[in-house]
Amino acid sequence: MMKKGKIAAKILTMVFVCLLGAIVVEAFASTPLFLNRINLRTWGRRSNIPLAVGNPITGVFQFGHTNALAPQVPIYLSTNRSRNPEVLRVLFVGNGLTGANDMVGVLNTMAVGGKFRIEAEARAHEGYTLQSHVGDLRTYMAITNVITDPNNFTNALPLDAVVMQEHSVLPIYNYPLMTNNIRLLTQAVTNQGSLPMLFQTWKRSDPIFSPTDVLFRTDSAYLSVGQQQNIPVVPCGMAWELSEWRRPDIILRQSDGFTPNIRGTYLNACMFYAYLTWQSPVGLNNGGLHAIPSNEIAFLQNIAWEIFLWRKDGLKFWQ
Repeated sequence: MMKKGKIAAKILTMVFVCLLGAIVVEAFASTPLFLNRINLRTWGRRSNIPLAVGNPITGVFQFGHTNALAPQVPIYLSTNRSRNPEVLRVLFVGNGLTGANDMVGVLNTMAVGGKFRIEAEARAHEGYTLQSHVGDLRTYMAITNVITDPNNFTNALPLDAVVMQEHSVLPIYNYPLMTNNIRLLTQAVTNQGSLPMLFQTWKRSDPIFSPTDVLFRTDSAYLSVGQQQNIPVVPCGMAWELSEWRRPDIILRQSDGFTPNIRGTYLNACMFYAYLTWQSPVGLNNGGLHAIPSNEIAFLQNIAWEIFLWRKDGLKFWQ
């Protein structure tokens, strides 16, 4: 009887030791970062999701379906979590061009009928530069917002992407300040384990430069920063240019000649759907913008997909 009791005690001890070991391994499989627990795979190159293949404006990394495939993380220290999210959590940081007509709400509604759900939020205030956001505690709190991993309560999941839109004047007149602003925000974004993206704006009237020069300078500035800092660029400005050239009757701007109306907002939402999911927006709903005719909806969707196929610098989640 005593012998059986000792055997049972040994078995219970072994089970306890195994459970304790599993807890220790799980604890080491995540790194405290900004007081949050983030998967170790985000630590090595400070980007939890690699950039996609395509036009090599930004770097390309091999995609691994789980953290265990990341070469810089020992397999026994990996939580082995899939990086194919069911819901893409995205934060937009910008000004009135981002916030006009509740673009994030349009994007969220559009995505309901797509292959990916998107939960986007925005920190967008009129006249803000990215420098304004760097000094804004609420923006910092939004960037560092994490949720509990539904597959493992010991992990916290950061935002999948943070999209940054600089004030439209800076790419034209103050490129060094734009570069520094993006660098400062990108550091906070990548330290948290999220992927930064850039929202390229469109041409506008200017007292010195022609609209064509404004677009050229804006496009060049965003692509240059994207290449230097390894950040994907979403060329909404080029989509506007193509749309206005093909269908000048479809007005994208408000009366000020620059702020998006509902059609401009919808085109931007289509662009972000394509670049975030690598899926075509063609066939999605109107995002709640019922005032836009169905033929114009289809036209804007196709414009976004055409631009995406031209510059594939999106965020690829699937092989």
